[in-house]
Amino acid sequence: MKKQECRERTQRQLAEALEFYLQKKPLEKITVRELIEKVGINRKTFYYYFPDIHGLLEWMVTQESQRLIFEIQNHEDYENSLALVFDSIEKNRHFVNCVYDSMGRDALVRFLNKDFRKVISWAMEKGMEDVLKRNGGKITEASNPLGIEQKFLDTLVDSYIASIAQILLLYLQKKSPFNKQECIRFILRYLQSTIPAALEEFAK
Repeated sequence: MKKQECRERTQRQLAEALEFYLQKKPLEKITVRELIEKVGINRKTFYYYFPDIHGLLEWMVTQESQRLIFEIQNHEDYENSLALVFDSIEKNRHFVNCVYDSMGRDALVRFLNKDFRKVISWAMEKGMEDVLKRNGGKITEASNPLGIEQKFLDTLVDSYIASIAQILLLYLQKKSPFNKQECIRFILRYLQSTIPAALEEFAK
């Protein structure tokens, strides 16, 4: 077996072992010894791949985020992509809550940032089209046909990601008044109603 294949297999096995124990107890109660015994490797091998259990958890978050982004890229609109993100997070609710409990809100927002950035970028493109149509402008292939400064666009995207992350956190913690479909509809209406207005304002 090639070195890279061996590395990936061992990392996946450790991730599966951590997922197994996360179903049974909090992250801080899980030990490296438990993980290596379940996988059948020595302690030195674990530390060759990861600095500690938190490092393994971060690797798992990155892998899941990359997988989700790959799937999102196969969808043609942000509405379906948003539903895909919610479906994935719903499926991995326990794991996502473990990330939140163990690594904090900032770590979870970083995880969500990559997934939602593509969704928001698509929503921004649709918003620009709406503004151009409303003002009789011509829709072009340009990524920023309204000529808005990039720093303003980036800040708008960041603010929308933060807002959606908060809605999602409340949903994950079962503190939201909405079910999953209601959350998705709320976010879509929020984006569709506010993005064109914000873009039009910054285009002045």
